Amino acid sequence: MTEKNNKEIAETIKSALEFYKYELDLPLTNFIFQSPLHWNVMTIIALATFDREQTTSFQHLCESISPKTGSKSSIQSIIETGIQRGFIKKSPLHNDKRIKSLKLTETAAKDYENWVRADATTFGPLNGVAMKTPK
Repeated sequence: MTEKNNKEIAETIKSALEFYKYELDLPLTNFIFQSPLHWNVMTIIALATFDREQTTSFQHLCESISPKTGSKSSIQSIIETGIQRGFIKKSPLHNDKRIKSLKLTETAAKDYENWVRADATTFGPLNGVAMKTPK
């Protein structure tokens, strides 16, 4: 690794640590960072919110998230807390009213978008040296 790469990585780490302080002050990101399971649940719900071809439900979350990460009852608890805090909304699926689709509320979606855009700038110095994830 070159000295330039080390400096870029060090600056990115410093930026990420500063950004994390900011993230903990925001209600949505504070909720997301409570645990790896919170992060998984909210990320899958966010994907279903921003990608019209995606849908998610309690059952879908339970199938998508490893039981090692969290139990079904823990997933359900996160969903219910997210609804109470105004981050998640439930609505019946168009093709099967028994299944409840999960999406971010309008406010949470705006906050999530702002967070993702701000977070992307944290890794700005490394944009030119991004590498593919090993398989």
